[in-house]
Amino acid sequence: MKKILLLVICFFTLACGFAQTKPMKFMGIGMNSTLNTFTNKLKGKGFTPDESHNKPNMIIMKGVFAGERVKLEIHSAAKTHLVYKVNVLFNMSTQFTYEDVKQRLTDKYGELTLEKNKIKEEPVFIKYTTDYAQWKMDTDTVTNNFNAIILSKCSYHSTTPLAITYMDGKNSKIEALEVNSDF
Repeated sequence: MKKILLLVICFFTLACGFAQTKPMKFMGIGMNSTLNTFTNKLKGKGFTPDESHNKPNMIIMKGVFAGERVKLEIHSAAKTHLVYKVNVLFNMSTQFTYEDVKQRLTDKYGELTLEKNKIKEEPVFIKYTTDYAQWKMDTDTVTNNFNAIILSKCSYHSTTPLAITYMDGKNSKIEALEVNSDF
């Protein structure tokens, strides 16, 4: 009886492990790593840190993404230092339009799960977005966390016309728990 019970427990443990979300990837690099490890891998892809704008849990890097010069904001959880979000901020001189990037992301990740137009002060990382599209992928069937990619068209006092956010569902939840642990 003990062997059967142990076998059932092992089966459910393995099943739960397979049901978990896969870590979000950015430029082929899994976001299930610490901030230092992640940024070192980006350095290997030609990105350089912008030391003048770094904060304790955010590193700014500059480099080439999809053939364009961009700025990256890499965010990590305060205690575990796991990367949970990468913002790709295109320069004002980008050749891409919102529709171009939206089509490329749709081609790669499938249909949109959410789209809003003409939004101001959307509660994302940049104020004054005018268009907003989200792709939801790899939902964790145990926790309902999901990885997401969010495209924002920015205007009105913004330094970037387009921004793409890559969010790791599991690490975003860890970061939220860490932030709220003191309350």
